[in-house]
Amino acid sequence: MRDGCNNMRRLMRACTRQVMGKILRNENSIAKSRSIADVSKTNASPSVQVNFHTQHPALTQTQASLASRKSLFNQMTMSLIVGTLCGLFSITVYADETASPPSSFTLIIRMTPAACALDPALQKLRQCQDGFTLTISSLQAERASGKRLENCSRDQTNLSPLQERVVERVMPDKQLRDEDWQRNGSCTGMTPNVYFRTIATYAQRLKIPSELASPRDTVLTKSHIISKLQQLNPGLTEKSLLLRCTVEPGRDLPVLTELRSCYNTQGQYDSCPAYVKSNCPSSVVILAAP
Repeated sequence: MRDGCNNMRRLMRACTRQVMGKILRNENSIAKSRSIADVSKTNASPSVQVNFHTQHPALTQTQASLASRKSLFNQMTMSLIVGTLCGLFSITVYADETASPPSSFTLIIRMTPAACALDPALQKLRQCQDGFTLTISSLQAERASGKRLENCSRDQTNLSPLQERVVERVMPDKQLRDEDWQRNGSCTGMTPNVYFRTIATYAQRLKIPSELASPRDTVLTKSHIISKLQQLNPGLTEKSLLLRCTVEPGRDLPVLTELRSCYNTQGQYDSCPAYVKSNCPSSVVILAAP
């Protein structure tokens, strides 16, 4: 998704190109005038040189050089000011986007056996080694503009031991928790304590059908999954749910990899953002924990 940091970088690059373009055009213009003067001085006869200076009595070679240098200095000074203002403008735009409160939140629930099977980088982590069936990947802040901000802070989480034990029930790996906080949590407007407490609350409240934690690989219809989730979670509508799937080579049907439930800022189920869609077909595979 579009990202406030990327917007700032693009603005800075555009301003830099403008500033450097001005400097290069000025340098090329002065270099061209100097080369013409040098050719005139080298090839022209003494009478021609005298006529040149006679026609421009107020502009000697030395004065022309000093004037050119002064002009270049003035242009470079102006370019530096413009570049600085561009940078300040970009920072202000980014700060405004960061300060704007989220309009809703999306809880991303990972189908852990599928994630472990499809992503080798996860296989040594606790969630894969200990056979978790579902884990929380993130709580993402959604904004009315549709822009997704990331990496709003590099602060550490520093959770208390008690909160660590509560959160690791749904996010067992500290490495992933820290990465998620810096990438997504820091842009929600919450502190680390509030962010992970909110995740634990949403996860505890959301009831999951037993079919999604089957001891063997299972094929389910998307409509069955949604219907079961709605039965178990009053207030949860089809518009509050997103199912995400991944095609695995050698399988006829894609694998369910994520569930997403969407909330308003008061913690009630709400319609998911229009720019994120479910991509699962009518039937999907649920992978069992190894």
